[in-house]
Amino acid sequence: MARVELIDPDKAQGKTKEVFDKVKSYYHMVPGLQKGLAHLPETTDALWTLSMNTAREGTIREELKRVFFAVTAYEVECEYCTAAHMIALIMKEWSREECIEVIEGKPSPRLSEKENAAVEFARTAGRRPASVTDSMTDDLRAKGWTDPEIVEIVACVALMRYTSTVAAVLDVPLEAAMEGVGISCGVPLDNVRK
Repeated sequence: MARVELIDPDKAQGKTKEVFDKVKSYYHMVPGLQKGLAHLPETTDALWTLSMNTAREGTIREELKRVFFAVTAYEVECEYCTAAHMIALIMKEWSREECIEVIEGKPSPRLSEKENAAVEFARTAGRRPASVTDSMTDDLRAKGWTDPEIVEIVACVALMRYTSTVAAVLDVPLEAAMEGVGISCGVPLDNVRK
């Protein structure tokens, strides 16, 4: 059960309803993350816009960005966001096993060596941003990543660290479609509450 009231989309009014309508036009429903954050409708709106722009802007394909999102969510121990982005990958014809392998740190045969290097960089940045070094960004450049693309990777990680914090701290429950899809992030939620 969420730690705050999740705003019911059917009862939303004003700016909250407006934001929910945008979200619903994309997902055909309003996810729990937005329902929890909706106590701050301007923030929810800004986050929605940032999420859409981050997923679309730049030269990195959306599928690879979804891998960055899933890996980052796993590293910051957010079951909700890990499962959500696994579903996005499954919709792009990844198997559950392929998702779990890349999320847990194995290079994916679905990705190039260059892309797998970027996933590992995202994993490190997701786990502990201050641990990123000059040699790590130099290694990305040596694999063919440009500075704008490195910024794009970092933007994906930063977005997911923000949304994962909201979802994990508010204890947003998994959507029905997420049940059984995700993997344990190492922090059983029932044990955290004790």
